[in-house]
Amino acid sequence: MLRKLKFNGEVVVVTGGGAGIGKATADALAQMGATVAIVGRTRETLESAAADLRARGGACEVFVADVSREDQVAALAAAVEGKWGRVKGLVNNAGTNFRTPLADLPSEKWREIMGANLDSVFFMCRAFIPLLLKSDKPSIVNVASSFGVIGNPQMPAYCASKGAVVNLTRQMAIDYGRKGLRVNSLCPGPTLSPRVSGYIEKGLTDPNALKAQVMLGRLAECEEIGDVAAFLVSDAASFMNGSTVVVDGGQTIN
Repeated sequence: MLRKLKFNGEVVVVTGGGAGIGKATADALAQMGATVAIVGRTRETLESAAADLRARGGACEVFVADVSREDQVAALAAAVEGKWGRVKGLVNNAGTNFRTPLADLPSEKWREIMGANLDSVFFMCRAFIPLLLKSDKPSIVNVASSFGVIGNPQMPAYCASKGAVVNLTRQMAIDYGRKGLRVNSLCPGPTLSPRVSGYIEKGLTDPNALKAQVMLGRLAECEEIGDVAAFLVSDAASFMNGSTVVVDGGQTIN
């Protein structure tokens, strides 16, 4: 089991890797011996995250790209291929949210959220599948949300996009499983990420209401989600394909 959790320097790409769940995932992967390529839109955030990982002995490289942009994803894939030639794993974690009832949702916000949460997964998977298939036992983890399997007030675009990520993952698992590429989705429940912390600080989210949804009575720490993501990428999860892994402290059984 422990041997299967080791990456031995193999490359894993993590989008939205500069903060929150993405950074926690990159940290866990680096501790397991992966060379982590973290991707995001803000170089300063990425460099800070990379410095933290390297200070703990991790191998980490930074790539600046907006993964909702097809051209930037293509350039990213070319850069990764030029540096390493192949990748072992891909964690599609980048995403965003906007809170409003559907009747009040501007079209441009719908498109922005779909671009960040769903188009990015499509662009990244399409660009990186050829590089993944060059590796032994490659894996994709698409980070969705517990709100991809249940509804939530005032999050129509978010819930729709994350539900689409879950089912796109299932479909890809069918197409690529026989080629040896595993594809799974990870659905975090309420997590104390920088975005959720911001909502709480601004009074947009009641933390007690979130905790009341969860049978464990608390929010997850980012590391608790990142650890599961890293496990799913690893060979220790070698018979998991097309799975929807809900990590929510018991939210969705409530």
